[in-house]
Amino acid sequence: MLPVAYDGLIMVKDDLLNRAEKATGLERWVIRDAVDALFEGIGSALERGDRVVLRRFGLFHAAPRRTGVARNPRTNEPVAIPPGREVRFRPAPGLLSFPEGN
Repeated sequence: MLPVAYDGLIMVKDDLLNRAEKATGLERWVIRDAVDALFEGIGSALERGDRVVLRRFGLFHAAPRRTGVARNPRTNEPVAIPPGREVRFRPAPGLLSFPEGN
């Protein structure tokens, strides 16, 4: 397993590219294009309303957003929540627990 390439709080796309480059030995632009194509494919599938299943990782799907009224915390004025869809993620069972120290 590769060492963690980030501070443990957040992993950004650049960290993901660095780990893939070290693991595969491929050129960075090849990995970047592949990761971009993956994200674009997931995004376009969700826009169409498809479910995206990545085995041993999890499931992405677009779900209807609840409508209603919220409050602006600064002004305490009511704000309408419009209908729409939001992306939800359900992790695979193996992703929910990690051994201690990883």
